[in-house]
Amino acid sequence: MKKLLLATAIAALSVSAANAAPTVYGKAFLTLDLVEADVDVSGPGVNENVNADERTSLNSNASRIGLKGSEALTANTDLLYQLEYGVDVDADSDQFYSRDTYLGLQNAEYGTLLAGRLTAIDDYVNFANVTQGGVLGDDAVLASFDAPRVNNSFAYFTPSYGNMQFMAMYGLDEDNFVGEENIAGVAGKYAMGPMNAGLSYIQASGDVIGDFKKAIRVSGNYAVNPALTVGALYQNTDLNTDDNENAFTLSGEMKTATPWTAYAQADVVSNYGGDKDGDALRGVVGGKYAINAATTGHVYGAYLNEEYDDGTNKADYDGFGIGGGIEYKF
Repeated sequence: MKKLLLATAIAALSVSAANAAPTVYGKAFLTLDLVEADVDVSGPGVNENVNADERTSLNSNASRIGLKGSEALTANTDLLYQLEYGVDVDADSDQFYSRDTYLGLQNAEYGTLLAGRLTAIDDYVNFANVTQGGVLGDDAVLASFDAPRVNNSFAYFTPSYGNMQFMAMYGLDEDNFVGEENIAGVAGKYAMGPMNAGLSYIQASGDVIGDFKKAIRVSGNYAVNPALTVGALYQNTDLNTDDNENAFTLSGEMKTATPWTAYAQADVVSNYGGDKDGDALRGVVGGKYAINAATTGHVYGAYLNEEYDDGTNKADYDGFGIGGGIEYKF
């Protein structure tokens, strides 16, 4: 009788674990940013200078809320799910816009397959981006180099082979990006802790944002010592023009004996936007302070210069900003 009761209790616990409630997670990251910028635009019938002197704004930086979880289907296969939505903490519009949202299967031997709205595969091999906060843009200076999330997409991740992992994705030609296009990509990464490196290739079937056709990215970081990590990235993007855009990134992050971590990053872009006379320079320095396990304080400064000449119009943007804020994760 005792054995029967024990077996019944174990079975009940197994069912409870298999149908565990989803995990609620998210973060609220709000910053106050002060930007001083100068914009010059000239061309046929246009000669304009705009001085955005000391423009102050409150920014929500990739704040989000989500549900995720898994359920065992067999001894070595799980159903995975995630529903994640971005939240603009400082605004009353676009409060719940879709981020990575999917259903999937994970098998210990064969890997993971996801289907839904997914981050483009190149983001999984970005080991150089260390920027924080919203000054002069979104929460990442490198955001403009990344393909957006892909609707109606599939992604496959192999199990890890030693320190290697491979992945692939395909987006169906149904309302992806702008218009009806499909997109495919492959990537691989080597991750062993002190040193990480990755390579990705993405190609679109037609004109996507900015006439994007294909992009190749190589990225890596290396822990020089327990306190200092340096990173680098190179990306070549074919924008369906005569000149491919080339982007270079160098970054560094240093932990201190205090709760402070300092970081710096510089991005240099030639043939910016596929324009042979276009260039961009972006730099960020800052620090983050670990208040506790869930809360981080941020301070930073940034510089951005962008120029282009499309043969008809010329534009020159020059801006500097400082900012800081609080990030809370749950």
